Amino acid sequence: MNKQTIYTSKVLRITGWLILFILFSFFLQTIGSYNFCYIEEWGTFFYDAHYIRNILIYPGGCVHLIANFLIQFFVYPIVGVLITALLLTWISFLTIRILYSLTNSNTLFFLGFFPVVGLLFLHFNVNYHYAGTIAFLLMLGCVDTQLYFQKFRSRFVFSLLSTVLLFIVAGAVAFLYGCLLFILELSRNPKQALLYVVVPLIVFLLGEISIWSDLFGGLKHAILPDGYFTLRLHPGFIIYLPWILLFAVFLIGSIYKVKPFKKTWTKSVFLFLQIIGISYFVFFGTTNYIDTKNEFFKELNYYARYNQWDKIVSRCGKRPITNLLYQNYLNVAFAEKGILADKLFSYPCIDIRSIYVTGNKTPYISVLLSDVYFSMGHMALSQRYAFEGNESVGNYSPRMLQRLVQTNLAYGYYGTAQKYIRLLSKTLFYKDWVVRYQQFLWNDKAIELDTVLGAKRRCIFPDNRFSGYNGLDDDLKQIIIHNPSHKTTIQYLGSLYLLSKDIERFRTTLEMFYNTPALPSVLPVSFQEGVLLFAAGDRNVLNDYQIQDNTIQRFKAYNQRVLKDHRTLWHFLNLKTEDKL
Repeated sequence: MNKQTIYTSKVLRITGWLILFILFSFFLQTIGSYNFCYIEEWGTFFYDAHYIRNILIYPGGCVHLIANFLIQFFVYPIVGVLITALLLTWISFLTIRILYSLTNSNTLFFLGFFPVVGLLFLHFNVNYHYAGTIAFLLMLGCVDTQLYFQKFRSRFVFSLLSTVLLFIVAGAVAFLYGCLLFILELSRNPKQALLYVVVPLIVFLLGEISIWSDLFGGLKHAILPDGYFTLRLHPGFIIYLPWILLFAVFLIGSIYKVKPFKKTWTKSVFLFLQIIGISYFVFFGTTNYIDTKNEFFKELNYYARYNQWDKIVSRCGKRPITNLLYQNYLNVAFAEKGILADKLFSYPCIDIRSIYVTGNKTPYISVLLSDVYFSMGHMALSQRYAFEGNESVGNYSPRMLQRLVQTNLAYGYYGTAQKYIRLLSKTLFYKDWVVRYQQFLWNDKAIELDTVLGAKRRCIFPDNRFSGYNGLDDDLKQIIIHNPSHKTTIQYLGSLYLLSKDIERFRTTLEMFYNTPALPSVLPVSFQEGVLLFAAGDRNVLNDYQIQDNTIQRFKAYNQRVLKDHRTLWHFLNLKTEDKL
């Protein structure tokens, strides 16, 4: 082979891997670019010795630390896409190179993509730890290095040492590494391969020692991919898929080395079947392992995090909004834009859960509820769910830390707020945010003048009682009394009564707050529709509440079955039974 041929071959290979990187990037960007911002929301990197030490003391802590270091850059959606695409391309390269080193043939080329695609799908599972991908990459790097040793003794010694080191650095993936080495050795040196049984046994022993030392919760977290999944949750089959596929691919490679295809047509047919197989796997996995509903929720969550309310309204206007989580975020966007009570029935509402879902102690619902209650002006509940969400992910959620800073500043708990501010100051991408909020520490005047913190502070009612003790609606009434200028609260309160079909309490609320600073003389659309229900055609009541003629005519048309618009309170009331607050 001359130099020109070698150069051309190298350029083609580089171009091929570059194309693969672009394909991975395109797929990740198209399917769920906001997924990676969502990952960053639950744990970023803190430049703090205590934080680093607490991670490194556990087996596999190093890959978790590396993962968190990379995750801090996911604050920008495109960066998460590019970093993940690069890692997946690198894993593909190592897998295929190992297969080629094993078989000295490109016949199994496309088989190498199966475990990588399985790994790709895992990144869309919110309970999967990004460290699992880093661990997978390091493990393949060790396998690739092990193949360079020609002498059995050197290879065996390296295998033992690298297994122990891999367990310390990467955790459970060391068990897969030991199993793979045994399979590979069978094809290279079957007479002495039995000695390699000791390699996975070493990992098993290290796992037992770690459990005894309280470093792992159970054996499956020490030697299985469960170690890269949220503790106490059942991961399902998908977490095992990349490991199973990699083991199967290397097993096929070991068999092929012993009994390779001789004829060209059999190689061509086998390559064609691999292409068909991987294409089907991508299609099957995309439809079965990636939930587009979850990805849309992550997108709405991203917009809410940065107060991009118009984008939430715009995105929700392009698809059916029947999911309660979507409805919660859409209603927050409506509330923040001051049009909640006008747009409440612009989509098929279900009940009061359309405003706020039931808490279930998961961080994903906790952050949503913290946003909802913050919008309502209910600082106590917003703080509670922020604390709950942050605690459930190890107290290092940057988004929840930000909310805890805001709520504690609103309450005037400056020492607690400073604690969270100091923690965020040890990050790379939140320093500007920290500088802005440091000015509020022990500065009541600055808080009062701030459009957000000042408004939220005035929402805090002084009653010495538990939040929700007399019902959420009573809390909202107290907020309105203490801060009538916080317009979202009255819109939430009235909307909750309408969604719970409690027209009597809705009427009482209007009587209490109408024509006060809390409620303008021109009522929102859904409130006008509610008035028509208890006014019973009384012209004086309709005039008192300045009900528009258009609303009255629509009500008459609805009762006469002429109006078929389902986006009304009247249609909603005829659909469901009462749901209590």
